[in-house]
Amino acid sequence: MKDLHHQIISFRDERNWKQFHTLKDLLLGLNIECGELNELFLWKSEEEIAKVPKEKVEHELADIFIFVNYISHHFDIDLEKAVTEKLKINAKKYPVDKSFGSNKKYDQL
Repeated sequence: MKDLHHQIISFRDERNWKQFHTLKDLLLGLNIECGELNELFLWKSEEEIAKVPKEKVEHELADIFIFVNYISHHFDIDLEKAVTEKLKINAKKYPVDKSFGSNKKYDQL
């Protein structure tokens, strides 16, 4: 994961794009990329959704991941560590014996 993060930041820095990566613009860019992913499915039936090319979904998810990496870099956050810690927190909030098969929020279990 650290190598991939380094590749993403190097790609940006080689092009001198950091100057455009204010926190505001990174957050707006992330939302735009999420919107582009949503757009692939907007107003589509389940049959039409099944025909959305996997490659298009992959590309939008990759764009989202890249923006998340830029934002994590801005805050000097180790994403791998952050996700691992969040999974531990969620495991406590949503123990299997209480949450299995349930869509309730942790304070409703």
